[in-house]
Amino acid sequence: MTTAAQGFSYERLHAFNLPRPDDWERVETEAGVLAVAHPPVTDGDFRPNMVLRGGPADGISIARFATAALASTLEEFQDVRILSNDLWSPEALGTEGSGRRQRFVHRAGRHPVCVDRWIWIDDGFVMEATASYTIEQHTGMKLLFEQMVRDIRINTAVRDMPGSQAVREGRRDIDRIAPQEPRLDDYASRCAGAELEDLGSIAAAQPYREGGRLLPIPALELLDTLLVRDRLGRFQRKDPSVATLQAAGLLTAAAKLTPAGEQFLLPVRKLDASFQVEASNAAGGSVLQAWIGGGLGKITAGPSLFPAASAAFEPDDVAASIMQANMVPKRIADWAGLSPGWSIPHEPVVLGMDHYEARLKSARTPAPKSLDQAAGQMWQQPWAEWQILNEQTGGWFGWVNAGVAGQYRLSPGDGYQEQGRTVRLEPMSPAVVWDMLVRFIHAAVEGIPLRLPEVTGFNG
Repeated sequence: MTTAAQGFSYERLHAFNLPRPDDWERVETEAGVLAVAHPPVTDGDFRPNMVLRGGPADGISIARFATAALASTLEEFQDVRILSNDLWSPEALGTEGSGRRQRFVHRAGRHPVCVDRWIWIDDGFVMEATASYTIEQHTGMKLLFEQMVRDIRINTAVRDMPGSQAVREGRRDIDRIAPQEPRLDDYASRCAGAELEDLGSIAAAQPYREGGRLLPIPALELLDTLLVRDRLGRFQRKDPSVATLQAAGLLTAAAKLTPAGEQFLLPVRKLDASFQVEASNAAGGSVLQAWIGGGLGKITAGPSLFPAASAAFEPDDVAASIMQANMVPKRIADWAGLSPGWSIPHEPVVLGMDHYEARLKSARTPAPKSLDQAAGQMWQQPWAEWQILNEQTGGWFGWVNAGVAGQYRLSPGDGYQEQGRTVRLEPMSPAVVWDMLVRFIHAAVEGIPLRLPEVTGFNG
């Protein structure tokens, strides 16, 4: 059933009415599932879509539904990074209680696909709305899908929800993946006044896996001398790094660029933007560099602070790789260990620079006496600082990854303490960090002003 309103129509699924922009289409699917999709796109392009499904909750808590959804995401999708699992209130839909908003990105063929998932319980029924779009479509689609979810209407006079085959299969998955209520994060639950599931296992379940070939920096520097030519000079051919580049398939026996070598240099030859990402914790630091141009991204990276296992890096080694340009934001998020955490709102923490650097190096550093409960939780977690710099403009953002306490935006403080200048740490959902990362890279590549609608008061 369809009902019309100016600019869009409502597609009905039992008691729930999902807005459909006028030029979008309802996609036929099984009973109990409603899907709407962007107008048809060119072959090979991804078609943004939203799917709404529901069924009896059977007394299962929202925490258990959310835990099962995260676990099934890790099982089901290829090359996936779960970004966030946030408390979400469906009150805008006229429903009381708490829900969850989950976000992740995975690879589907040549597309890095962003998925936003909302889960909530309404009068004994569990509902799930899932939006899918690519990283290139983030700017145009993400806010539209948020508005569509906010505009879902509920007919309280209709309470039939027989459930679909997908819902029944989902229930079997829940019983298999999450056979009982999940362990709760007691600290976050007390701070939020709601039962929040423990997210500590998610980061461990998605460690960074090196995606490139280990090459010594001197060899890459030698290769960079071929940015404006295709063959090394006579004296350069005596460099021991030549053999390394030949073994990597980047140079021929005559020290000329191979097709792989040409591709490796293409992002720098046709440079649109370049970035430097620095990360550090108590154990040390590392650097990732990214160049984007010609539709490709080139990345060289030292060891991640969140590795699956210790790779055999020599002191001068970096992991070098070439990928589609649209894969760069996810690779950075992987390398930086962006994962779900409960970002409980509280007043920003302002620290003297010496105090901040001491805490970054040692968790034993005493906390300021003024910290509230939520900030105290952050102080007790392992910290990892990471910053991204636009090498052309000098623009940058920084965060502290505080594990299960979420991300904290790092910025200069407004003034000075007795010890000197200060830094400001403000809680920020990993979902917002992801939006900032994608928009920051997109604006630099396209050469357009940076807009961050997710960040209140941002003025560029």
